[in-house]
Amino acid sequence: MISKEDQEYEMINKNKSLIFDGSLMKNESNIPSQFIWPDHEKPNCASATRELLQVPLIDLSGLLPNDPNVIKKATSLVNEACSKHGFFLVINHGVDTNLIKNAHVYMDKFFELSLCEKQKAQRKIGEHCGYASSFTGRFSSKLPWKETLSFQYSAEEGSSHIVEDYFQRTMGENFSHLGKVYQDYCHEHSFSTDHGTFGVEPWCYQEPLQRILPRK
Repeated sequence: MISKEDQEYEMINKNKSLIFDGSLMKNESNIPSQFIWPDHEKPNCASATRELLQVPLIDLSGLLPNDPNVIKKATSLVNEACSKHGFFLVINHGVDTNLIKNAHVYMDKFFELSLCEKQKAQRKIGEHCGYASSFTGRFSSKLPWKETLSFQYSAEEGSSHIVEDYFQRTMGENFSHLGKVYQDYCHEHSFSTDHGTFGVEPWCYQEPLQRILPRK
């Protein structure tokens, strides 16, 4: 009889050879068992009693003239959202809509690349920046059906090209335009809000790009 520990060890070794290629697996009709969660942990969409996620609107229009009442309200909403679930929607942020559109377009372009191209930015153990495809090799079950790209941004003096440099260093010169888009994107976000208002300094920011692939 195989013990539970031996089964777990065998599954982890099996997962080391499991490759999550989002651009291919999104078209798969058969989902590998490692990505299927137990029924009791799945959301009950038919339940009438389930609590709807309340995502607060954070209006930044009042932050620019430094209205203390608006700042206090926004701070409270962000604090509550981060404590409960981590989601909030920012409006009137002043970021150029074309820049936001380009950020979304280039996000799709990156994740549609071949796996070998995306793995040029593969996140290394112990690091928080880079490309990650699910958690294959780390966990044996209940794997997330997603892939992410994280990179660091800093508004500190001397770090004005940190995002561009990251993409050129990890992906190559052909991706310098992508780095420029996200450098500008991060820069606009850092200056559209008062980081000190929420108790977060600019150098702490890390910009994550994440795509959750739909299950078919």
